[in-house]
Amino acid sequence: MEPGDRWIELSEGDEFAGYRIERQLGRGGMGVLYLAVEPGLERRVALKLIAPEAAADEVFARRFAEESRIAASIEHPNVVPIYAAGEEAGVPFIAMRYVSGSDLGKRLGRAGRLPPAAAAGLIAQVGNGLDAIHAAGLVHRDVKPANVLLSGGSGGDHAYITDFGVARNVSTQSGLTQTGRFVGTLDYVAPEQISAGTVDARADVYALGCLLFKLLTGEVPFPRDGEAARLYAHLNDPPPAPSLYVTEVSMALDDVVIRAMSKEPDDRYPSAGDLGRAAMAALSGASPDLPERTVATGAAATRESAAPEPPTVATPTAEETAQTRRIDADPSDEGAGGSTSRRRLVLAGAAAAAAMVIAAAIAIGGGGGEDPNGPAAAGAGDSKQAKANEKSAEAEALTASQLRQKADEICADSQEAYKGVFSRASEESPDAAYSQALVGISTRAVGRFRALRPPPALEADYEDYVRTQERVKDYDRQALDAADAGDATAYLEARQRRDGEVGERYELARSLGFETCSPNRE
Repeated sequence: MEPGDRWIELSEGDEFAGYRIERQLGRGGMGVLYLAVEPGLERRVALKLIAPEAAADEVFARRFAEESRIAASIEHPNVVPIYAAGEEAGVPFIAMRYVSGSDLGKRLGRAGRLPPAAAAGLIAQVGNGLDAIHAAGLVHRDVKPANVLLSGGSGGDHAYITDFGVARNVSTQSGLTQTGRFVGTLDYVAPEQISAGTVDARADVYALGCLLFKLLTGEVPFPRDGEAARLYAHLNDPPPAPSLYVTEVSMALDDVVIRAMSKEPDDRYPSAGDLGRAAMAALSGASPDLPERTVATGAAATRESAAPEPPTVATPTAEETAQTRRIDADPSDEGAGGSTSRRRLVLAGAAAAAAMVIAAAIAIGGGGGEDPNGPAAAGAGDSKQAKANEKSAEAEALTASQLRQKADEICADSQEAYKGVFSRASEESPDAAYSQALVGISTRAVGRFRALRPPPALEADYEDYVRTQERVKDYDRQALDAADAGDATAYLEARQRRDGEVGERYELARSLGFETCSPNRE
């Protein structure tokens, strides 16, 4: 075995770094995974050998050693424990607990999608595990189904987040390594990883939102042809609502996904645990049992102030995560939601524009979509500080001035998006693609409005205003359903009801001082 070999091939009975190999478990883009036994303890471990081309990068090697030391200190029931890390014959390795069971990717391959209760329960567990990783100053960077291990039992599924082989200490400021290699999986990658922006714990929040969408629908959020088109969608397309694909998904869960997948990190949940708790609360329409806060420390923190230790949150019970109904989806059906599954609108020319965006932003060194052969076990400046300070204030409550500014930003974005798709003909006769675009615009706006906390004096009026926005979203969805059914009468009724909300919505906006949100203001 030579360190320069592309793959380290070991067979049953071979020894490596004192471990006796039993069999290969799988391989991914960063290494090979084996089931091994630790002599003396006779303990079975998952042994991951890092690919030589990655290990040859001096920066990677240095970060790997530091990160392994930090990762080994993490003790959390939803994080796979790391027993040892080192180097043998020039090849870095990690030895971690072997989890007997399957991974979430394989579960989805069999089931197609999961019921909302089961999906939310698993996301809550993974979110708690990610909080522990962020509290240690690390960002995972590759949250996806294959990196969530499942161990079943009488208490239901127990989820572990794993694979620190592609995690990076967050002193790496973007999604690229020094050699230009992209870190992450394209179907779950945050916009800031694509554009070489600053990456912190909120990049994992975005990926966890993508994972929640996948669990609820059986599809990735942006199923585009080609890498450039997928990257372009993460950068530019509005987050999709899962209820467009599966009718049993509530609008409350729509809002959770849409907020988690916000393009701006400041607009997402401050922690992965907050996302998980919001998903669980959405099942019953209740509020999360803990206030939102970031739990990241060190370089993973989103602001300079010291963050508290992550809260202790009980793993969801079997009753909470039990499947509430039989899964009808055919795993081979790309839509997984039956006749209600719809493909999203792809803007004309997106692929060509994406090629230019990506060529200017990054050089891709691999990492396409989900890896079906992934391991089944184991493993700027002043403006930025200003945004961080603003976000800290927002966690308590926005001032009236801040609320006006943010609300008008949301309205400006929605109006611009609406101008890009508006069609008089589509307003007057059923058009599913047009209606689907409007649902995306209104759903994203509601998610952003709901993320704002108004000052106490404006709470009642602001709540009334947001409810008018929610009715717009409801009418857009009704129009989409009618368009799918070819019902011209119901389509026009939904459009007329939507337009009927304009007067009240503008009046409430004027009373709150929202200028862009009330364009007919006198």
